[in-house]
Amino acid sequence: MVLFLLTFLLLYGGIHAYAFFKADGIFHFSAGMKVFLIILLALLLLAPIFTRIAESRHLEALARAIAYCGYLWMAFIFFFFFLNVSLELLRYLFKFWNSSADGISFRLLTFGMAAFISAALVVYGYIDAQRVRVKNLQITTKHALPGEGRIRIVQISDVHVGIIIREKRLQAVIERVKEARPDLLVSTGDLLDGELDNVMQAAVQFKAIEAKYGKFAVLGNHEYYAGLQRSVEFTEAAGFKLLRDERVEAGGITIFGADDITGRRAGLIKKNETMENALAGKNKGFVLLLKHQPYLNDGENFNLQLSGHTHGGQLYPFGFIVRLFFEKNYGLYELAADKFLYVSRGTGTWGPPVRVFAPPEITVIDLIGEKYN
Repeated sequence: MVLFLLTFLLLYGGIHAYAFFKADGIFHFSAGMKVFLIILLALLLLAPIFTRIAESRHLEALARAIAYCGYLWMAFIFFFFFLNVSLELLRYLFKFWNSSADGISFRLLTFGMAAFISAALVVYGYIDAQRVRVKNLQITTKHALPGEGRIRIVQISDVHVGIIIREKRLQAVIERVKEARPDLLVSTGDLLDGELDNVMQAAVQFKAIEAKYGKFAVLGNHEYYAGLQRSVEFTEAAGFKLLRDERVEAGGITIFGADDITGRRAGLIKKNETMENALAGKNKGFVLLLKHQPYLNDGENFNLQLSGHTHGGQLYPFGFIVRLFFEKNYGLYELAADKFLYVSRGTGTWGPPVRVFAPPEITVIDLIGEKYN
C-alpha cells in the first residue's frame, strides 16, 4: 500500500506539474500568482490524504467536503492531461502544414478546449455515476436447479461504502437490488472503502435485503486496506455469509468463495490447498465461484465465476490501461462449454465519484437449468 501511494503521488504530482507549466507558458503568471497556484495545487494533490485524516478523527462534514473537492479535481486533472496531450500532438502535426499552429493563439485554443471538455466530462460523469443500471443476463446450464429449474443471482461489486457512497446514494443501490428479488445475493469484494467507524450504520441498510437462499460475500483488496477485522464485522453485520476460501451449498448449487489475492501477497493468509483441491475436483451440480479480481486459474472447475475489481476502467480512457492487467476486464465470457466468467463494472466508485463511459451496475443473472426430478 505504501509503494502504491508513493507511485500514485509521484504520477499524480507529475500531472499537476504538467498542467501548471502549460498554463504558465500561456498566461505568464506573476511571482505571487505562481506561489498561490503552487500552494493550491499542492493542497489538491494531497486532498485524499487530508480526507483520510479528517475521517479518522470523525470530522465527517470536513472529510466529505475535502473528498468532493479533491476527487472531482482528480477527475478533471486526469481528463485534462490526456486531452491536452492529445490535442498538443495534433497541433504539432498540424504545424508541418501551417507554421502558425506554434503560436500562442493555437496553444491557448488547445488548452481551453482541454479544460472545457474536461469540465463537461466531470459534470456528465458525476451525474452518470449515480444512475445505477441493471444488467440482465440469462445463462443456460445442463445442471438441475431447484423449483422450476431457475435461480436468480444478483451480483453487487465494488460498492466502496465510505465517505461518498453512503446514505441516500447507497439506499438507491439497495432499492434496485430489492426490486430484482434475488434468490441469491452475492458481493464480489470491495464492499467497503474508508474509515469503518463512520460507516457501520450502512450495514443496517444491507441487512434489509432479503434473498431466498442467502447472501454471500468475498473480500476485495479494499477490505484489507480499510482494516480486515472491522471489514469482516461490517460484512457479517450486513447479513452476508463471508466466504474466505470456503465452500457452501445454497439453493441447490455449490458456492466457492476465494479470498482476495491481496491477503496472500501481504502474507496475511496462506494458500488453502483444501479449497483448491475441492475446486479442482468434481463437484455435484452447478458450481459458482466468487473471486474479487478476475484472475483465471488452470484446474478450477466451475460453471460461473463472478468477479469485479476493474470498474470497467471507470474513467475513460483508463479502460485501455486496465486491459493491460486484465484481458477480461468487463462483460460475459464463455470460457468453455457450460463454463462462464462475468466481470462486473462495479456498483459504486473509487476515488472520484465520476464514471465516464463505464456506468455503474448491479447484475441480475437468471440461471436456467433442468428441473429436479
